[in-house]
Amino acid sequence: MSKPGGERAKPGWNGRSRAIVQGQRAGSPNALRRAVAAVLRVPLFYKLLVANLVIVLGVAVAIAIDNARHRAGDPGGIAVTVLVTGMGMALSLLANAAILWIALQPLRRLQQVADRVRTGELEVRAATSPVADADFDRLVTTFNGVLDAVTEQRNRLREIAARAQAAAEEERRRLARELHDGIAQTLAALRIRVKLAGANGDPALQQVALAEVSGGIGDAILELRRMARGLRPPALEMLGLGAAVESYVRSVAEAAGIEAACHAENVAGMLPRESELALYRIVQESLSNVVRHSGASKVSVVLRRADDRHVDVMIEDDGCGFDPRQVMNGDRGLGLFGMQERAAFIGGRLEIDSTRGTGTRVHVSVPATRERTVHAG
Repeated sequence: MSKPGGERAKPGWNGRSRAIVQGQRAGSPNALRRAVAAVLRVPLFYKLLVANLVIVLGVAVAIAIDNARHRAGDPGGIAVTVLVTGMGMALSLLANAAILWIALQPLRRLQQVADRVRTGELEVRAATSPVADADFDRLVTTFNGVLDAVTEQRNRLREIAARAQAAAEEERRRLARELHDGIAQTLAALRIRVKLAGANGDPALQQVALAEVSGGIGDAILELRRMARGLRPPALEMLGLGAAVESYVRSVAEAAGIEAACHAENVAGMLPRESELALYRIVQESLSNVVRHSGASKVSVVLRRADDRHVDVMIEDDGCGFDPRQVMNGDRGLGLFGMQERAAFIGGRLEIDSTRGTGTRVHVSVPATRERTVHAG
């Protein structure tokens, strides 16, 4: 199709024009959203200041218009009105700026402290301001409290890590000493006996010597097994968590001379190995505290399935009790803190309920991370 004057229309021009117009229309909401987002990102100080300026300006313009209507025939009066209005706006703007600057100063200081904490200065704290209102004071107090709690947690973790490392080194030294003074010496003596038996021409004496060597080897094997049991409880591997807890409770009761009751349900297959070991160590630490600190005559341990998703352990005694908060803040609290960390590591929680003169109750709840398998007939 030709345009008037013999020119042919460029093919596709109308389609491109429509596409451009539609693109402009589609881009308008995006541009508006970007503009609104940019305004909202303006600092609070300037938002409040501009809002107050707009309000004051609107009121001032309305007053100026009203005065101009009444003084239409007095040019000097109009000039005075405009001057007074302008001065009032300037004073209002300065007053608003000063008030907002002072009011928001604590928030700026809090932000500076937060930036310093983020860079690693965990000891810095936000100071309260005499010009801050009650809400800002509460915010500063809460912020400092969170920092104090984080710092205390980090310090306790450092103490636990240091003690764990020291305990590990001490355990290595003990094992090295026992291996050197016990097993190594026994094997060295057995080697000499074997040589002597081989050099002896009397068969009867050789049999006696070999029997003694065999007995010595048996003693060495028993010693190695005892050392292995100290590193990881064999009952936990062979019998499961319930039987291992029952066995340990009986051994503690016999050694300490206290009355102990244990009820352990079958929780096989509900927990991974690391959760079973953590619960076993928590029971060990709890019973150790009962024996060393509580003066209890009775203790009970319950291991049960709270539901299909949790396994609970409860250790109760009739001892002297204590204040958990006070103990947790002292050196003795590292053991309790370590128990809490063990429970938290496997996704559980540990609660300690105790008061002086009423005994102690330790409750551990751990999520079951593997489904229990039921075998039919």
